[in-house]
Amino acid sequence: MTHPVIHHVVMCVMNADDTFDRLRKFGFKLFAKRETPLCKELVLRVGQVNFIITERKDDASPYTKYSDGSKIRSEHFTTFCCENQENHEIDSVFNVAFEVRDIQLVVNRIKSGGGSANVIQPITTLTDTNGEMKYCLIKSVCGNVVHCILQKSSYHGFLVGYEVMEDAFEDDSETQYGINFVDHVTLACHSGHSEEILRFYEMCFGMKKFSIGTKDDLNNGLILEEGVGLRLRAMEYYKCAETGLVYSNAGKGAGRDPNTMMLVVVETLEGQTNCNVETFLKEHEKPGIEHIALNSTNMCETVSILSLNGVNFRKPPILYYEELQKRKEISNLGKDILTLAKYGILLDLEDSEEDGTNNFLMQIFARSLFDRKTFFIEIIERNGAKFLGAGNILALVRSIREEERRKAVDAETNKLLQAREASVANNIRAT
Repeated sequence: MTHPVIHHVVMCVMNADDTFDRLRKFGFKLFAKRETPLCKELVLRVGQVNFIITERKDDASPYTKYSDGSKIRSEHFTTFCCENQENHEIDSVFNVAFEVRDIQLVVNRIKSGGGSANVIQPITTLTDTNGEMKYCLIKSVCGNVVHCILQKSSYHGFLVGYEVMEDAFEDDSETQYGINFVDHVTLACHSGHSEEILRFYEMCFGMKKFSIGTKDDLNNGLILEEGVGLRLRAMEYYKCAETGLVYSNAGKGAGRDPNTMMLVVVETLEGQTNCNVETFLKEHEKPGIEHIALNSTNMCETVSILSLNGVNFRKPPILYYEELQKRKEISNLGKDILTLAKYGILLDLEDSEEDGTNNFLMQIFARSLFDRKTFFIEIIERNGAKFLGAGNILALVRSIREEERRKAVDAETNKLLQAREASVANNIRAT
């Protein structure tokens, strides 16, 4: 089995054990752990997905500073989302680690493109009884995002310095939960900044722009107006000997696999203030990773189990399922509309292939993993589909706005009731 192009994802949190409890609902199990003078880390795994939870210790600095003003990183792999702050404040998913064939080629490309300052940890070689590995750290131009770049062709463990649990390789979570790999990572940024981010990833990693949908063009991306006010652009890894990026072309109609990686960048359109991206930017206080999509082999079973585990998913307005064309799509694909509506699963049909094959995808979006709305998880099943489901994105935004509208109505109703109760109480006292 080949290694997924995304080796692991790091989140920096206030309380690692609490975050573990929240991710346990998605099927994650403890795979490895590490404790250092600077941090406590738990490595969780479901299928081929590795999430590293990092809890920064009080006043811990990732750097050792010298009298001449220079500094080096104090520990291998240790990074924080809050490195420029004295202590941790906002939970954030911020580090996506890529596994590459030739790390030196990647770094050479970055430096030749003028990105030397983005290499915040030079190539470092580490060894233990499992072999030899190399890594470096690259600072993205998107908020607090960084990338750990790994070359592990001569290494047969997880990462140097991490203690793998004895029962770690008895994991049956992929079979049990149907979750197997990271489908895509979505970055959220301010209006007008997505093009700069795309140029960075093309320059650094050789990524190429990728069409999100049939109405998307590579220059302007997919623009969703209709009261939504979002622009989405996407890039993906492609087979490129220059950068040595690990990628396997799955072919037309094959959907995606663990060796491909789509990076989506979403921004608000100018003047748009009432949308989930603006909420993320406000809560997160900077651009960054808004959500990550996990691929499922059986959406209905996955969502059923996760719901029983306590995962709280967003549901679209009931009109989504009642709309005639959508009902026809679901019926033609042999999907039970009542089951999809019960769990809130969204479905989008892509244009048919020449042989008449209907490619489609199903998606569902969980509510924020953290108390602040700074990250959420998406579950996606692809049946030959390569795009993102523009109709589903519209349904997601509308469901969020409908929820906000209901909350506003409930708050106003409660306010009126409290005022009425206070008035009645005053009248009683007056008599």
